[in-house]
Amino acid sequence: MTGALFENELASRNRWHRVQSEPEEYLPVQKQFLERHRGAPLDAFRAFTLIELLVVIAIIAMLAGLLLPVLGRAKESARNVSCMNNLRQIAIASVTYSLDERGHLPWFRTWLYSKPGDLTTGRLYPYLKSKPVYLCPTDKQELASKKRPRPPAPPLPPFGNLNSTRDYSFAMNCGICHATDLSAFSEPSKTLLYMEGNLGPNDYSGQVGPAMVSQALAFRHNKRGHLVMADLRIETMDKKAFDKVAKTKRFWFPTDDTSGPGGMTFGNLQ
Repeated sequence: MTGALFENELASRNRWHRVQSEPEEYLPVQKQFLERHRGAPLDAFRAFTLIELLVVIAIIAMLAGLLLPVLGRAKESARNVSCMNNLRQIAIASVTYSLDERGHLPWFRTWLYSKPGDLTTGRLYPYLKSKPVYLCPTDKQELASKKRPRPPAPPLPPFGNLNSTRDYSFAMNCGICHATDLSAFSEPSKTLLYMEGNLGPNDYSGQVGPAMVSQALAFRHNKRGHLVMADLRIETMDKKAFDKVAKTKRFWFPTDDTSGPGGMTFGNLQ
């Protein structure tokens, strides 16, 4: 027992002597640091100056200024895709409706609502079953901020309804009232079915057309707007392209019957 105690004591003394002879290996890190830098000039421990901090902040601000527009464009690109998908779903729902109605599209006065302000009462809602589908995400932001790119033309009675807050973005071409049967369309690829109308915040008409209602496309997506034609093809147009097609009869009317309410004619259309 005494021999074991003697050996333990000897081992402890050997370890103590190694610590004294080799402090770099055994001293704590903090103590090593202080030992190594004892007597070093104060400049070795100085903090950042105010100018250096301001330079760092300026660099961060410049990087943020470069990145924020890129992030904004990325978000708008996502909203743009979502808008096109919503418009496509509405067009597909219209064709599905026509399969249940002997080939006829929903009437332009009731496709959106039968009770003003409640799109769940519209003819297409049972086929969509989702309110957000009716709304473009970018338009939703504009409505929330009350931002309007240009003053829309208000709809005229009896075609318009200005008594309800708008919660939709896509409007039906009222010119197809003459022929709701898709098989009767002369040139479906040239005739408008729905588009992102430039509508007022209280416009609950659900319509666009050559007269009486808004005729303008909303250029929300990088100065472009979306339309879906009667052949279910999605089109994206800028103002120049839209103004060109909006002057043609076939864009608004699916057949050669181009008369309006009460025999109204459209001499401005080619």
